[in-house]
Amino acid sequence: MAEKAGPNMRKYGRQLFICNHGDCAPAEEDEALHRLVLERNRQQQLNRLGNPHRIKCTLADCLGVCQGGPILVVYPDGIWYHGVDAEGLERIYREHLIEGNPVEELIFHRHFPGGEEPAYAPLVRGDEGLAPIPWAPLVEETEPESEPGAVEGAEEAAAELRRMAARRNRRKKGLLIVNTGEGKGKTTAALGILTRAWGRRMKVGVVQFLKHESARFGEIRAAERMGEIDWISSGDGWTWTSDDMDDTAARARQTWAVCQERIVNGGYDVLILDEFTYLLHYGWLDGNEALAWLEANKPTMMHLVITGRYAPQNLIDFADLVTEMRAVKHPFEEQGIRAQAGIEY
Repeated sequence: MAEKAGPNMRKYGRQLFICNHGDCAPAEEDEALHRLVLERNRQQQLNRLGNPHRIKCTLADCLGVCQGGPILVVYPDGIWYHGVDAEGLERIYREHLIEGNPVEELIFHRHFPGGEEPAYAPLVRGDEGLAPIPWAPLVEETEPESEPGAVEGAEEAAAELRRMAARRNRRKKGLLIVNTGEGKGKTTAALGILTRAWGRRMKVGVVQFLKHESARFGEIRAAERMGEIDWISSGDGWTWTSDDMDDTAARARQTWAVCQERIVNGGYDVLILDEFTYLLHYGWLDGNEALAWLEANKPTMMHLVITGRYAPQNLIDFADLVTEMRAVKHPFEEQGIRAQAGIEY
């Protein structure tokens, strides 16, 4: 048996953590410091993955100090700075990170006595020495970085800023989620959300608009065994096999009326509207009216999951999360293998 490869560490010299919690300094100040480090990294070419002296900079949700901010810590040196403004950060970057001399007047805590900090990693590894680029005022770049490592570093930093902003805002809302497209898995993905929510003891339910009301698919049997899941199947089969399309459409509209009552009064945390897109696609419901009703009546914290092909553009625009399933290979189309229990139904 081949031996499994271990993790591959990218080389770097030091890592900065900047507290972004917002209790001891406005989070905007910390984010501005973070951007300043990224700009200096680009100017000094210390953002490139191939540079063994690379400087990593990370916004931390809380460093546990909560006073005297902005707080910045340099690792592995274990040196903590406070009251850091743009001018102080420039000094820390130039004097500490490049020249190796901590800025004493901004230090409030050391993990190690002065002069006994861990050795500089590139020296331990035997890397070539740092060749600083001449220090100069920062100027706005007119050309985007083309170096792959620089682009990756910038993208990581932007993603981290978004994550930290979301954590800081602590914003939550009930999402409108749409699973659409020609590929399989739309209902299956929705049921994954239902299972996760059920595991969190949330109130969950499913309304199936087209699947036959007497169907005994595996997911229905699973819901019965799990318990505490409301399940309504009200269709007469798939639209393309219906003997009476007018009756199929009438059933779907009647189910929508039931669904409206459940949305308003059911107390659900998660409700799945399975195959609901067909009602809008075939014009059995006025799409604009249905979405206006949802906007006015869906409880703020209810997550609503809609599945089905042909999701109209107004539904896509209205939704918070849209996933399109794309057919790449299919066992029936490619090999003539029919639907199998436990996989398709």
